[in-house]
Amino acid sequence: MIGGRLLQTDKRFSSLKMSQKEKISDWLYEEYAKLYDKNKLPSDKRYNDYILNNVYEKISDADIWIPFYELRKYYFSKKNHFRKIYENKERR
Repeated sequence: MIGGRLLQTDKRFSSLKMSQKEKISDWLYEEYAKLYDKNKLPSDKRYNDYILNNVYEKISDADIWIPFYELRKYYFSKKNHFRKIYENKERR
């Protein structure tokens, strides 16, 4: 129990509500896009922890509980997708 709440320590990203998943995905893309704008290149592995830590802070502030490793796994599964979305927006 943390703060009077029982936390499920083995919670998976897929068990979040759809609105929570969308919010997290949007936050990850926003952080990814900020770094892409700043560096004029896709973010490389040096910035992964920076992006994940910023987003995890937003998740905590929104009272969404998900283990960090689940967020990390989700981010790496979507990172290439974020790059494609960003580059397609830039071409328009």
